[in-house]
Order: sequence, then structure tokens, then C-alpha cells
Amino acid sequence: MNSISAIILTAGLASRMGSSKLDLPFKKHTIIEEVINQLSASKVNEIILVTGAYQDRIQDLFADNQNLHFVHNSQYQEGMTTSIQCGVSSSSAQADAYLICLGDLPFITTAEYNQVIDQFNTNYEEQPLIIRPFAGKIPAHPVLFSKHFKQDLTQTPFKEGAKEVLKKNSSFVTEIYFQSKNAIRDIDTPEAYIDLLGH
Repeated sequence: MNSISAIILTAGLASRMGSSKLDLPFKKHTIIEEVINQLSASKVNEIILVTGAYQDRIQDLFADNQNLHFVHNSQYQEGMTTSIQCGVSSSSAQADAYLICLGDLPFITTAEYNQVIDQFNTNYEEQPLIIRPFAGKIPAHPVLFSKHFKQDLTQTPFKEGAKEVLKKNSSFVTEIYFQSKNAIRDIDTPEAYIDLLGH
């Protein structure tokens, strides 16, 4: 079985929310705890949680969780790419792939994480491979990159995540389609938070 390193990005400033959002109440705990719970039950081999603006709040939530690997991104203000780079650089040397996850998508289920991983396990033959999910026609998360893209991910000069790596390597992309919209239901504003809690 392939070794999958999950990298959860939690370093953002949450500027549109106005304050920390990942520790807001969600179900019986918080947004980020729901993400961790769903991912922990999946087929990933390690979980790397990249912190930034709200490092202390996030780490306090998981003080008793020995299964998480915390990495602080001191350059979080320079964009999402720096967090991806921190996570990928800190992942296991045995990792066959990196599952890039967002901390503000609490509706993604364990089954949906596994759908991405299973697609990778089915198609991976030690050749470059990217698994990119969609919800309908909308690009979704998480995106999985085989280890062949480690250099691209850690050295890209673009600051807005892995979009340019995807664009540059489109011939290696396998698309999958989620039946739900869970993977595009993020929480960026107070209005979005209130709306999502009502569903």
C-alpha cells in the first residue's frame, strides 16, 4: 500500500472572517477538529498540520493528540504556497504522495478523502500522478500529488497555492467527481459560517 502524507493548511489570517475561524464551534467540537477527525479515520499514513497566524489556538485544541505533526509556517503572510512548502518539506521521506487539505472544509467526509486516495492507489505505477477532485464542474479539495512533484511544490515561486503546478503538469492529472458539494463548502465569512450551520 502506498504511503500518503496529509498536509492540512491552517496558517491563513482568515481576513474575510475577521478573526480565527478554525476553532469556531461546529457539531460537538470545532471546525478544525471535524477536519482532523474525518481525515484521521481515512487511509492516510501521517497528518501534518501547518500553523501560522493562530498557531497557539490550533495547537491547544490538539494538545493531547499524539498522531499529529505540527509545523509552524513563519512566512504565512506570504501566501498559501509557503504553507504547502512547509508541509511537503516536513513530510515523511517514505511518502509516495501528498494530500493537500484545507482546514476550513469540515463537510468533507472520510469516504471522500478515501475516494481520492483509492483513485491514487488504483492508478499509481511509480509514475507522476495527480488526483484532482471536482464537485460538478467546480474544482474541489483535497488534491493529491505523487512524490514526483515534491520539487515543483517546494520551489514554485507562485504564492497562491498549487494552481501553477497543476497547470504546468496537466498531462499527469486524473480527475474524479464527488457526488456531494462537501468539498467546496468552505467558511470564509461570518455569513458563510451562519449559513453553513443552518444546513
